[in-house]
Amino acid sequence: MLDEYIDWDIDEEKEKNKKNAEKILKEFSDVEDLREVLDGVQSLIDSEIYDKVYEASNLGEEIGNFSAPSVEYLLERYRQDRYASSVLKNPTLNLFTDNIIFSHYLATWGTIGFVNYVYKGSKLSLNDLDLQHTVLERLMSLLDDFDKPVNFQPPDEDFYKKLKDIEWDKQGKKLYKKILVIIRDITLVRWGTKSSTFGNGEHRLLTFLAACNAINQGKDKILAEDVVVAHKAHLKLLNTDISKLM
Repeated sequence: MLDEYIDWDIDEEKEKNKKNAEKILKEFSDVEDLREVLDGVQSLIDSEIYDKVYEASNLGEEIGNFSAPSVEYLLERYRQDRYASSVLKNPTLNLFTDNIIFSHYLATWGTIGFVNYVYKGSKLSLNDLDLQHTVLERLMSLLDDFDKPVNFQPPDEDFYKKLKDIEWDKQGKKLYKKILVIIRDITLVRWGTKSSTFGNGEHRLLTFLAACNAINQGKDKILAEDVVVAHKAHLKLLNTDISKLM
């Protein structure tokens, strides 16, 4: 994919990202695990899995070897779909809101499917949807520990009501935006401007996971530490064959 954008100097881009990361680390020196996250984010510029997940995101219904389940089927079978659709609403005009809306949930569900498709190496089945729902619940509840065999309490309807009302802490939002600049630069180098749809989905996923971590910690604001945990969970998801977790 990089060959399509030979005007970009990859080494120069890496150096720019490294400098930006060092500035972030200096400004947010008290945030635990931030260096680990920034190193992981920068490594996406060379990640084959990241490239494959991007390609999967462009396949649409082709990733599934089944007729798309009806809305009624999904709502009956998957409790998180029921909760999210009943509590989280998309605004009529502006989907680029700081509030957690249904699009954030869908982006998270969709990314899990893309990752599953990449590792499986073949089209998904209805059984894969069951697996992906389980992983979704584990991600929302355990974040970067989603791959560990521990007991957890799946999100309930009240969890979504808290998600709907959560707000950004000023420093949390500032850190989030600074890391997002590095990610957007990487996607632009790798796939050009056509990566915008993928980038918007990634933005919603990361926001959703950060909000979930804040709720799990009993907070009503998304702090810098929640941003770090969201990135750790995302990076781990990209590098996990989820079929081997269950």
